[in-house]
Amino acid sequence: MWKQKLGISLGNGYGVPTAEVVRLVKQIGFEAVSPEWDKNADLDAIVRAAREAGLALQSLHAPYYGATDLWNEDSSKSEPALAELLAALEDCRRYGFPILVVHAWIGFDNTPAPTAAGLASYSKLVEKAKEYGVSIAFENTEGLEHLEALMEHFKGEAAVGFCWDSGHEMCYNHSDDLLGRWGDRLIMTHLNDNLGISRYDGVTFWTDDLHLLPYDGVADWDYNIKRLKRANPLEYLNFELNIKSKPDRHENDLYGKMTLEEYFTEAYKRACRLAYRMQATQ
Repeated sequence: MWKQKLGISLGNGYGVPTAEVVRLVKQIGFEAVSPEWDKNADLDAIVRAAREAGLALQSLHAPYYGATDLWNEDSSKSEPALAELLAALEDCRRYGFPILVVHAWIGFDNTPAPTAAGLASYSKLVEKAKEYGVSIAFENTEGLEHLEALMEHFKGEAAVGFCWDSGHEMCYNHSDDLLGRWGDRLIMTHLNDNLGISRYDGVTFWTDDLHLLPYDGVADWDYNIKRLKRANPLEYLNFELNIKSKPDRHENDLYGKMTLEEYFTEAYKRACRLAYRMQATQ
């Protein structure tokens, strides 16, 4: 019998209040939730539903559309982006989320080098996180050089760890073994599948980031499991999945034809399969 606890990330686009989805995933079998911070979402209701259901609050996902601005040397650009992250961090403190997941960059074109101003902005976030007893998990996305700069800058900082997104590694990071590089600092997972990079020239694009259920794409899960077993062990394996297809893509369309009960049940079955394989793998 496998013993691994399972968590799931939740957005706010299911067509019903997210608090209702929280109660549903508990009924299906998940043991932790990681909501997405959204100034328009009712985080109070989401957290209340999780507590009433006995679900752990594993992490809160920070807003990421301002990630590029954080590296800007113009404070009129960087300060509003930092303020948004600090607001999400404040909600971590208020509700008891132990981890805030943060993107290092967003976008694919005209990517400038990391800046000292950006590192200073992120340092303000990390210092406040230390004050609150919250960990910052930097996630691999596009802009790998910015993640590398942050992981190096905060090397040895106990309040900073790594969030490994298995799908991003395939379609954004050209399957570079990022879990091998930072597995000893792993504090959060976003497990999902996709079809890799679709363009023949190897150029990455955001619509390749499908967030399919595990085993619905081309990921080598035996390889991923072996790497996870060498990484820092986690109480919860977390899955970040999309029920809707990206624009002009149709890989997730089948999920959208399911009821929410059917979809999250299938997600739980895949999570259980992966957890079982982790225990069975030497």
